[in-house]
Amino acid sequence: MGKDLSEEQEKNTQAYAALGIGLICVIVGLPLWWKTTEVYRVPLPYEEITTLAATKIEYQVNVEVISFDGSIDLSQLSKEVQSSLSSEKKKTLIPTYRISAREPVNEELVMLKVASSIKELDRKLTSHLGGERNKYFVVLLKGKSKLITTRTFIGCNRITFLNPAGQDVATLGRAVSSVLKDVIVREAAVKKSLIAAKGARSLKPDKESMRSLRSTPGYDMTFTLVNPQPDILDVQWDIKAGIGAYLKPFLSKLDAFADFTLTSQVLYFTGLMRRPQRNTVTGDSFYTEQDLPHLITPLESKLGSHTSNNPALNFLVYIPTRDQSPLYVKDKSDKAVASNAFFSPRWGGIWISNAEVPPNSSLPHPVNIDVRKMMEVFITQMRMLLNLQAQVASVDLSFADLENQGITAWEVDAWLRSFCVENIATSAGTLSSLAQLLGEIGNIVIKDDIGTEVKSSVAAIRESLRQLAEGQLEEAFLSSKKALIASEKAFFDPSLLELLYFPEDQKFAIYIPLFLPISIPVFTSLVQAVKWFRSRRKQKKD
Repeated sequence: MGKDLSEEQEKNTQAYAALGIGLICVIVGLPLWWKTTEVYRVPLPYEEITTLAATKIEYQVNVEVISFDGSIDLSQLSKEVQSSLSSEKKKTLIPTYRISAREPVNEELVMLKVASSIKELDRKLTSHLGGERNKYFVVLLKGKSKLITTRTFIGCNRITFLNPAGQDVATLGRAVSSVLKDVIVREAAVKKSLIAAKGARSLKPDKESMRSLRSTPGYDMTFTLVNPQPDILDVQWDIKAGIGAYLKPFLSKLDAFADFTLTSQVLYFTGLMRRPQRNTVTGDSFYTEQDLPHLITPLESKLGSHTSNNPALNFLVYIPTRDQSPLYVKDKSDKAVASNAFFSPRWGGIWISNAEVPPNSSLPHPVNIDVRKMMEVFITQMRMLLNLQAQVASVDLSFADLENQGITAWEVDAWLRSFCVENIATSAGTLSSLAQLLGEIGNIVIKDDIGTEVKSSVAAIRESLRQLAEGQLEEAFLSSKKALIASEKAFFDPSLLELLYFPEDQKFAIYIPLFLPISIPVFTSLVQAVKWFRSRRKQKKD
């Protein structure tokens, strides 16, 4: 009897022990293991990212019309201009124009009366009206003004002069709207920037989009003098003076919005690997358009390594060898190019500077590079690389001389507007790709700094959209630049590499050998304990 009681107590103890161990494993062990092995993922604003990707971009332009011609109905003109500039609200890119019209004040009338040229009038009106960004003035001159020889003249700042002689209000309204849309604001260029940023392939790429660089926080520019025969020609170039006199005024208008790094170098005993063709009649050497693509690649390897996240722009001055001089570049019509230079999209350009060696002269013969001519060529190429469209004059349209500025105020506005839209679209697309990546791969750790960058980018995109819609162009561009930097920093974070994490099937291969030997005895003990309790309960009932 005592032996049976002792066995009963031992079974009772074993059952309670098995039940306790099982409960501890289920209630404490499993939650503890789950918590300690879970992947840390900061919550991200996925809904906001999806909304931003589909948000329409609206930008506002402020226009004020000043009419020196009292016969024009300004109220009707404002309606005509506004009607011509109105756009559909269903578009993903919506330009809005705020049009106002007025007559000139006495001070402006005096300026027109005493002005001897359109440049003088442009300068005085700019000083009087101010240089507010994203605000443009359309000045309608009186009658057949002798100040301008064309129907439309666009100054260096934000003033456009029109000669309304012989035009009714409707025709004049269409002329004003055409200049604003196509030249000043450049709606087509802004639309192309948006399409390129979204990666759409619906439109055929054009020359401007293919040769210009995408929006980026900075650019690295290298100026190189290539002298293949330093023993024959002692070439000197005052690159520092050239940059200070011609390039600095150009870059000073843009350095508040992008970082420009300038370097220079001189290469000796290096030349163009492809031999030019020779004119047997004149003895001149020349390259055709078919030869130009084969000149850059061999020379590019000699320019040095590029260790920067910014795109590199290369501008080369090439001095031909004595047996190749004079050397020219010919176009499709077999005529020598006036600038004697050629351009490579998204890379830079090369200017060929011929230098003659007089007979019986001592060697090396000294040669000085014309820095002014060199910078004129390079700034023209630089404008194309930075998506600053060329000013194309016509019979009815003329532009003010850029002189040493290299860029006008309204061109800077158009540049900011185009790149601002591109930055917004690129940032939203980058965040959408990141959200899709993190949704598909659930075991990637999302650290706090990544969440901070994503939230900062989302907030900057919203701020840029608001500022752009309110006409705050400069502030909108800076916010979009901040959004672009934050989104790319989050997307390219090293911790988001998928190869740093085990796939799900490998996790099972690791945990099953660990938990299977432990879980089988525990599970069988629980089954035995449950059976024992059921049998004991049945005995009590009986």
